[in-house]
Amino acid sequence: MVSRTELIEAIKKHQRYVLKQPGGKRMQLRNGNLSRIKMSKISLEDAVMPGSNFIQAVIKDVSFNFCDLFGTNFVEADLEGSSFVRADLRGANMARAKLRNANLKGADLRSGVMIVMDSGRERRVKRATDLANADMEGSMLVGANLAEANMSGSNLMDSDLSDANMFAVNLAGADLSGCNLSGAKMKNANLKGAKLQNAVLSGTDLSGANLRNVDLNGVDLSQANIANSLGSKVVAPLPDDIRDLVNAHSEWLSSGGQQGKPLNATGRDLSGMDFSGLDLSAACFDNCVLRGALFIDTILAMASLRGADLKLAKLNSATLNGARLNGANCQKAIFQGARFGAVEQRDGQGHKTGVTWHADLSGADFSKADIRNAIFTNPKMVDVKMIRTNISGVAFGDTDLGSVDFEGANVGAILSGHLPDHS
Repeated sequence: MVSRTELIEAIKKHQRYVLKQPGGKRMQLRNGNLSRIKMSKISLEDAVMPGSNFIQAVIKDVSFNFCDLFGTNFVEADLEGSSFVRADLRGANMARAKLRNANLKGADLRSGVMIVMDSGRERRVKRATDLANADMEGSMLVGANLAEANMSGSNLMDSDLSDANMFAVNLAGADLSGCNLSGAKMKNANLKGAKLQNAVLSGTDLSGANLRNVDLNGVDLSQANIANSLGSKVVAPLPDDIRDLVNAHSEWLSSGGQQGKPLNATGRDLSGMDFSGLDLSAACFDNCVLRGALFIDTILAMASLRGADLKLAKLNSATLNGARLNGANCQKAIFQGARFGAVEQRDGQGHKTGVTWHADLSGADFSKADIRNAIFTNPKMVDVKMIRTNISGVAFGDTDLGSVDFEGANVGAILSGHLPDHS
């Protein structure tokens, strides 16, 4: 193992190498331990340092240009003002690092394939570059390759990501306010709950991107490609207090419950409001007045709508897996293509508990509603009314419909299920 004294001597020799002075030697260090080291205003340009550990290091205004930093650990390091131009940072862990005003122009931040030992055998493991919750305000990432990187919760305010490759990057909950994303390739990126105020999106490819819970009011998408993206429809602005609840809920979802708080609008009158395309999983709308409200393509998994008034509401293609609609008034509402499935419960570590949470529609009134092509996966449907309901193409599967009232419904047009015989 290389001692700290030897490391410092190697850094000094590299300085002479960079300056082309006598006694210089290019630094070639693998898996070196530079944790908590303090450096400033020096050059490590062109050094070879794969797998090195810089955890909690203070490295300000240092040049890592053209360095081999494959699989390095920069967790919680202070890298403010440092430069990584065209550096190889594949598979690096830079979670919670400070990269304010850093220059990563043309850097390679793609996933890296690591070789790990497993029971005496070598195994190849793909590891995404981790920039979760990193502070990158004002950083330069022009032309950087960030494909599949984890940047969830990161601060990218006023950063320049123009022409960057951000395919399938995870930006959930990230702050991209004032960010230059012109020409960025963000196909299939996850921006759920991200902030895009004043971001430049000229020529940005957002096809297939997840834009759920992104406040797009005032965001110019006219020159961006949003084909097949989720939640990209700019809806009528929600009232400020409701938008604040949605933003806090989004933060709660993207942080795994560590920040923000779940939406609770119990008893409020939200008639006619547009929640289309949002992820409102586990939100509470108990006893709310939601007449004519829009929940088109909205995720309402595990949400509670007990006793809610959803008359004339539109929930086309909504996800209602594990939702509670006990006693809800769904008369004349539209649920075309909605899914009433189940959710597998998991513990705090994300492991399955073996418990399945089914949707509960008991006591709900779907009279004269349009639920064509909806899918039901064994929800509880005790004393449900579907009087004169349009159930064409509905898949009830093995759902127990024994106490459902289908009077006047077009029962002959269902796709699957066993309807009760009350003759």
